Amino acid sequence: MKKFFNFIFSRIFFISLMLVFQLTLLILFLIYFNKYFIYLYGINLIVAIVFTSIVVNDDINPAFKITWILIIITIPILGGFVYLLFGEKRLLKSLRKKLRNFSYKFQNSMDFTKNYDIEDLNISDMNVYRQAKYINEETKSPIFFNTQTKYFESGEDSFKEYIDDLNNAKKFIFMEYFIISEGFFLDSIVSILKDKVKEGVDVRITIDDIGSIFTLSNKKIDEMRSFGIKVIEFNQIHGMILPKHNNRTHRKMTIIDADIVYTGGINIADEYINLTNKYGYWKDSVIKLKGSATFSFLNMFISVWDYSTGDTTDINTLIENNKEFKKVDTTLGLVLPFSETPLVDSTGENMYLNMIRRANRYIYITTPYLILTWEMENALISAAKTGVDVRIITPHIPDKKYVHILSRSYYKRLVKSGVKIYEFKNGFIHSKNLVCDDQFSVVGSINLDYRSLYLHFECAVWMYKVPIIKDIKEDFFKTLENSIEIDKEFIDRENKIVRLFQSILKLFAPLM
Repeated sequence: MKKFFNFIFSRIFFISLMLVFQLTLLILFLIYFNKYFIYLYGINLIVAIVFTSIVVNDDINPAFKITWILIIITIPILGGFVYLLFGEKRLLKSLRKKLRNFSYKFQNSMDFTKNYDIEDLNISDMNVYRQAKYINEETKSPIFFNTQTKYFESGEDSFKEYIDDLNNAKKFIFMEYFIISEGFFLDSIVSILKDKVKEGVDVRITIDDIGSIFTLSNKKIDEMRSFGIKVIEFNQIHGMILPKHNNRTHRKMTIIDADIVYTGGINIADEYINLTNKYGYWKDSVIKLKGSATFSFLNMFISVWDYSTGDTTDINTLIENNKEFKKVDTTLGLVLPFSETPLVDSTGENMYLNMIRRANRYIYITTPYLILTWEMENALISAAKTGVDVRIITPHIPDKKYVHILSRSYYKRLVKSGVKIYEFKNGFIHSKNLVCDDQFSVVGSINLDYRSLYLHFECAVWMYKVPIIKDIKEDFFKTLENSIEIDKEFIDRENKIVRLFQSILKLFAPLM
């Protein structure tokens, strides 16, 4: 009974009630005006033509255009207005301007990174320069050499060192996660953060409201705040679904004292360190950065924090003791952290395309979802046809069945063209890794789907000649040993009804 009343008075129940209320009003509206069907049909036809012309002329990905035109045609009147609210990158102009200002306000604070001018790469390797230059131009993220890197093959492998580093924090701990779930992992962290606040450490946590709405209660959030931990819920829902709720922070990062960053695929939940096994073994990846590249993550975090809270944080106060660098250590390789946002063209997709098109020997990818744009699909196929060894590992046990079915719809054309597809048979692979030619790698939060590439706030680290690249490659082959290869026979065995369902799902892939 207590659980029932807790649910009745919870924010989830209130939001669900508001959504049902909005849907009921819409149905009543359609029933009431049903007798005016002919007039409504005429109005709908005019509205459909107007909105279709808007979509056709809008500056968005063609795949989005097809999906939205289908919605506009099939959902009378409502479809066009839904597009205005939730169309690709559909942020209110005022919010776009505000967020853009916060995203770039700290560039001048990072002028000292000019010691590592990106133009210096131009005289060494044009391939490296072109890739780094693109990311730098789009995201304004500097390049760094003086950064140590460490790769962890799973969440549980990183757990002890992560906890130790939190315990050693002296100045601040900043965290931003899509999912924070109650359990052992969170309790272990909160226990430390509680003590750190008492020591005078500035502790801030950004949680995506939609991502954590079913996993983190208001009671737990209030408890953390009572300890002095500052917590914000990004783009919080208050009953009404608004355009901003289409844009979520899917990033995963912990920043400690402007010196250490943990990032990669893991969220703060017990399954990410394999204490629970709902989907079998949870295969993920984590990288730890120590050194100057942490400043880019500070920029990412503070930009969203100040946007959400209205604060005006002076980033110089956070990095003042870390500005003096030793002589550049090129043996550590080049590290370029960057943020993917709905404010600019898909940096993540174009970064992937650049790497795929410039690959010489191989390109290996792990991803939980394989919902490809036409450009990405063709780039992978073209690379395979030119003799590049292209291999992709996806999950065999899905966390979302409909997404898994949709991912499999891309297998046939890829496999036919020489791309090797595997499914991790022991559970769910959540790592978002790419490794190429023993020289390049990307690890971060970016999935190969439309939401990550076009709608969400994401983070990733692009690396060149970094020592951990060999570890990332080795981990790929270890995972391969526990994976099933998808061959032509596997594809041919698929049920015809499933194939039909895949065809329908593919129409709405840009919205998934």
